[in-house]
Amino acid sequence: MALSFLVSSNQTLDVVISCDPSVEADASQRSSYLETGDLDHLKHVGDDATKFTLKALSPSEREEAEARAGALTRSELGRLLWSEAPSGEKERAQWHHQLSDDERKAMSDYQAYLNRVYQEMIRASLVKINGEEANFSEIEMIRPESHRIQAISELVIHIQRISLLGIEGK
Repeated sequence: MALSFLVSSNQTLDVVISCDPSVEADASQRSSYLETGDLDHLKHVGDDATKFTLKALSPSEREEAEARAGALTRSELGRLLWSEAPSGEKERAQWHHQLSDDERKAMSDYQAYLNRVYQEMIRASLVKINGEEANFSEIEMIRPESHRIQAISELVIHIQRISLLGIEGK
């Protein structure tokens, strides 16, 4: 069978964030963990590591999250430019510098839309933090700011992975 199917949108997964002071991992271990969700890929997870319980999102739940984030009003020019941007940091900076003011605004609007999508995905998926019912407002309280941003990024990676199962996930 060539199509992949979600086993259940009721599936949940406990995850940790790699910047948690109670989590030890090098770059390779972190990458493997984010790819698989398997805590055994991390060097060490302390007993006091913060655990986030996420539920898989069905296609309709992902679509609703995108709609709440503004999918119908997002900048299509920004989406196109975002997909065409070079991946190298220096090349991307030079490319961005050459954009017109309208193109930069479109890129900025599209990035803001993506940030809203990520927040809505977490709102729809986050079930618990350390076994207690939780919501996105608790994610917003993570400090320092760099840890909050990394937590959002990693939670979205986990949500996408459990929600978009490939053939191996069947």
